[in-house]
Amino acid sequence: MLGFRRFDSRMLHLLWQIPTAIVASACAQGLFLAVLSLFGVDGAASSSSNGALGRVAELPAPLIGLTVLIAAVLTPLWEEVLFRGAFLSGLMQRCRPFAAAAISAAIFAAVHLVLLTFVYLFMLGMALALLKKFHQNLWAPVLLHAVNNAVVLLIILSATQN
Repeated sequence: MLGFRRFDSRMLHLLWQIPTAIVASACAQGLFLAVLSLFGVDGAASSSSNGALGRVAELPAPLIGLTVLIAAVLTPLWEEVLFRGAFLSGLMQRCRPFAAAAISAAIFAAVHLVLLTFVYLFMLGMALALLKKFHQNLWAPVLLHAVNNAVVLLIILSATQN
């Protein structure tokens, strides 16, 4: 009922779709930050790793593992059930597919409450919606979301080790 289905051979497309979605989102974010810098906004200084995620590396190893489990497994599950399983599905009944994807992506980006990463999260939300539509399976966006969150955590952990 939520949209979880068995894996099939079509899911092999995720081997190129996941990295493509992450790279496309990162490129859009880079362009956004470049445009902001033209207006004198320093995106690097504003998005420093002083927040909760930036302090993950200071935790004992078992708590780092728990954080990775929560951020890379549990969070993608519940967020995808909410945003692609409920919101996107409901919007698809009321709007055209592109509008539904864009609205659900905008809501997804907005609820993360980090204005400087809105473009990245919006693009990621669009990719998640497109994967849901292409695969007709909620596992596809869950896997992209999980890989994305794991990559972000790895970047934060490697950056804070120095």
